Amino acid sequence: MMKTAVMIVANNGFQDHEFSATYEALQEANAQITIAAWRKGQCVWVFGQKIEAAYELSEIKWDKFEMVIFIWWWGCLTQYLHDDNYLRIAQEAKKLWAICIAPMVVSESGVFNWKIVTSRDDEWLQQNFIENYGGVWKDEMVIRYGNIVTANGPEAAEMFGDECVKLLEE
Repeated sequence: MMKTAVMIVANNGFQDHEFSATYEALQEANAQITIAAWRKGQCVWVFGQKIEAAYELSEIKWDKFEMVIFIWWWGCLTQYLHDDNYLRIAQEAKKLWAICIAPMVVSESGVFNWKIVTSRDDEWLQQNFIENYGGVWKDEMVIRYGNIVTANGPEAAEMFGDECVKLLEE
């Protein structure tokens, strides 16, 4: 049976390497991958490449997808911080993967309550944000906690993709 995944990106300004490394790992695992964003249509990577989002967040329903991958960079922060649909998707996900600063925003949904996760931690103070919403932040490249995989940024993109495929195959 083909595994289905939805990758959520910003319409403008998401991290190229985090996206491509994860996308390629999923392709190699023969997953059916769908791209979603705040609004469907063109999405521009940080370094200018473009992809098309087939769905907008409000259209994501879990009878079509087994897992969600939140890909990040600063453009995502302005679109998704406190966004009801983004938080709903995190809460409904059967398997959830988040990289860079995505774990910070996902934490607002409550899905990391008492779970060990990682994220990028810099001047935005993601660690404090995650802990304020009940998560247990740890400084690691990639952490798997049950059906949740988190990673700290582009440096961990390949490891993140590999760990995501392991979860996908379960």
